[in-house]
Amino acid sequence: MKRNALSPDGETFVIMDANVLIPPRLSDILFDLALAGLYYPHWTAEIEAEFLKNWPIVVGQTIVDVAKAQHRLSCFRNAIPGYQVLGHMALIGQVPANVNAKDRHVAAAGLALRDYSEDNDEVLIVSSNVKDLAKANLAAMGVEVVRPGEFVDRLYAARSSVVEGAMRQVVGALAKPPYTRDQLLS
Repeated sequence: MKRNALSPDGETFVIMDANVLIPPRLSDILFDLALAGLYYPHWTAEIEAEFLKNWPIVVGQTIVDVAKAQHRLSCFRNAIPGYQVLGHMALIGQVPANVNAKDRHVAAAGLALRDYSEDNDEVLIVSSNVKDLAKANLAAMGVEVVRPGEFVDRLYAARSSVVEGAMRQVVGALAKPPYTRDQLLS
């Protein structure tokens, strides 16, 4: 049996959209869950470009601090060997027409992961922007689109003790946690 929580007989491959990589607490949790072996996160050069473009807006910086954004992105890259999806732009023509134009590259990356995966593997796109990703159409093509909260809930349902451990680690690393450990776990 594989370690991945959502694919007991295979692997779980996930495209991380920029909107889930940017928020610091969310990305901390998602990466801790990945490092615990629950899934394999992936992203593309285009997603990294969106990350760098939108970082100051999401984290509330009035002055663009490219060095901080680059450092965080570097930490992501170093934590996840083999994260980058390549060749996905060749699949743009297969992306359903009702995927928003600005998210077509994200859908194409999901399709590329699907093509790389085995029959028992799960391929998901985790995004806060589900409505623009033609969820039903991509599901019919073998790529599930889920919101980050739903993704974490599903991981929790599959491996609660591992998810709780990752959540405790995130809370323990915060100097001024916005939630108590019990609040975060609930």
